[in-house]
Formats: sequence, structure tokens, C-alpha cells
Amino acid sequence: MINCKSLLGKLLSVVILITLLLPPIWGAENQRTNEKVKGLWVVRHNMTSAARIDSLLKVARHCGITDLFVQVRGRGDAFYNSKIEPRAEEISDSLFDPLNYILQATIGDTVRIHAWLNVFYVWSKDTLPKHANHIVNNQQHWLARSIHQANPADQNPITIKDPKIEGLFVSPLQPEAQNHFLSILEDIVHNYGVAGIHLDYIRYPDQRFDVHPDVIQGFRKRYILNPEQFLTNPELFAQKFSVAGYEVFYYHWRRYLLDGLSDFVRRISDTLNTEANHILLSAAVKPDIVQAHWNYFQDWDRWVREEWLDFAVPMNYTPDERIFRDNLAQYLREMTSEKYAVGIALYNQPEEKAIRQIAQVEAINNLGFVLFSYDQLVKMKRLQKYLKNLK
Repeated sequence: MINCKSLLGKLLSVVILITLLLPPIWGAENQRTNEKVKGLWVVRHNMTSAARIDSLLKVARHCGITDLFVQVRGRGDAFYNSKIEPRAEEISDSLFDPLNYILQATIGDTVRIHAWLNVFYVWSKDTLPKHANHIVNNQQHWLARSIHQANPADQNPITIKDPKIEGLFVSPLQPEAQNHFLSILEDIVHNYGVAGIHLDYIRYPDQRFDVHPDVIQGFRKRYILNPEQFLTNPELFAQKFSVAGYEVFYYHWRRYLLDGLSDFVRRISDTLNTEANHILLSAAVKPDIVQAHWNYFQDWDRWVREEWLDFAVPMNYTPDERIFRDNLAQYLREMTSEKYAVGIALYNQPEEKAIRQIAQVEAINNLGFVLFSYDQLVKMKRLQKYLKNLK
């Protein structure tokens, strides 16, 4: 006779063993999209040593931070053991892997680690990178160009650098540059157990960009006309083809850039869903939706609607209370509540004002907030106490 109690016990043991051996399944429950995010951005210079990481984790735990967005790709370099890009010059210990260290140090914690990647922004200094393998040194033909720097023969990155822009960007629509970033993404998700991928500078430098030769060629294939004709001399173009003609072609140009970047975000989302669909995908985005569209060709509200992003973090960094509230009202009108967390700046306002902004965000129905950045929070004791007591 079969001993049912014994058989049930064996089956239960097998089920437990299988459960332990299987990789974790991170579904909607793990994403906690209905729980408040109390997030913090960690800039890369805090990721250069074990001691620095231990210090930031101590502050994060004290404050009850739920999500850490740690910068591991800052300027076309890696704060992890990359198979693709050069190691960041700031890391003195050649054996130290910052991303692996912070992931190991938070095993068992409730905090989630998001790998923060600057997508198109690849260099900011006025001197060239030291590494020969850096994009700026060996893939200069990928660099984005403004309408004032359209000469394809000019490959000097320092002359391409625009003084009004943060630094050098690769062209968002350059096919090789896009594939390069997707390889970086795959490298990270295959080798590191991050909870999320966080995209930053997933935009054009501004509306004067991008007359990269590959982008010009793509537009001409679709619309015949070379866009430089109406970009560099609008008055002459309007005289020849009428003001209405200029407006039509200029609209198509802007739409081409906007939709092209959205297509790339969809590719990023598809790649992540194929390689590791349990990992959250988020993006830091410009705070005003209309300006994001037409000044930076960043259609981020569409990215959320299409579910290419799990959530967006509009960088509502203004200390101006009226603008801050107006942006919040815009999000309430345009966004689904669980699809955005509000970015709040600490670097340009006192603690009391930052606390008031957090309180305003907490009072509305949304995913939560992310603070920029740890560099200021570590010095703000009253804000730390407020965060600790915030439920």
C-alpha cells in the first residue's frame, strides 16, 4: 500500500527544491508599480571604491530609499567590467568592479539597483579620452552634428564640440552607434543581476541637431530633398518654395527625428524583453512634455503609452514653485499615475524647499519621486530625517 503521507512529503520536497533552483521570476509583483518609489540618483564618482559605495548605502538605508539609480555608463566608459567599452579613468583599482560590488552589498536588501546609462552623451572634457578604444577616439564618424557643423569631412571631435551643449553626443539615428548601445545593454543584463536599466540622455542635444550624414541620407531617401537646404537658410528656402513649403518640410524633418528616436527606444525595449524581461526599463526625461518633443525630439509620453518604458522620471528640477506645480499638473493630465516618478533636484535649492516639493509629489497619485542626487543628500540631515519618517 502506498503511504500517501510519505509520498506527499516527498513531492513537497521536490517542489521546494525546484523552486530554489529556478531563477527568480520577476513579474508585475516584483515591479511594485503600485508602491511608492523613494529613489535616489548616484553619480558615477561615488562608485569608484568599496568605501564610497559602503558610505552611500549607509545613507540610503537610513533614509529608506527603495530604488538606487547608479551611474555605470557616464561618458562612453564603464563603471563595471565591460566587454565593449573602456574602463572609467576614475577607477584606480584595476580589479574593482563597482556594479558587482553594489549588487553583492545589497543582497537581502529591499533596495533595487538600476544601472543608469547615459545613452548618447559620450564626452564632456575639452581634451580627448586617454583610451584609444573610446568612441570619441575610434568612432568619430558617429558624433552628432548641429546645422553649424555639418561638414562631413570635419572629423575632429574638439571642433565638433558645441560650447552651448554639455559635450559630445553620438547621433541618435546612426545605425552603428545604436547597435553599439544595444550590445552594451546585452552585456550588462547577461552578467549583472540588476533590477532595472535606467536611460539618461536618451535625446538629441537640442533642436539644432542632427545633420549627421547618415541622418541626411535617410531623410533624403524618404523625402528627396536635402534638409540642409531649409535648415541652414530658411529665408532663401521660403522665397523659393513659399513659407508654407518651408513649414511642411521643416515639420517632416522634426517628425523624422522624433519618430526615429522612438523607433530606437522600441528596439531597446524589445531587446530587454528578449534578453531579460524581468528587468525594469525607465528613463530620465525632460520635464515639460511639449518642450521635450520639439526641442529634444524626446517623445517620452508615447514611450510610456506604448509600454516601451515601465516608467519615466521627468526631471522636474526647477526651484520655481509655479513651474514645478505646472509640470505636476501636466503629468496628472497626460500620464497614467503608476507610469511616472517625479525627479526632484537637491543641488539648486535648500532642504526645506526640497521637502515641500516631495510633499507635493506625495500628495498626488503617482509612482513616487527620485532625488538628484546623493552628493547633496549626504549633507542634508533634516531631509534625511524627513525621508526616514516618510511612509
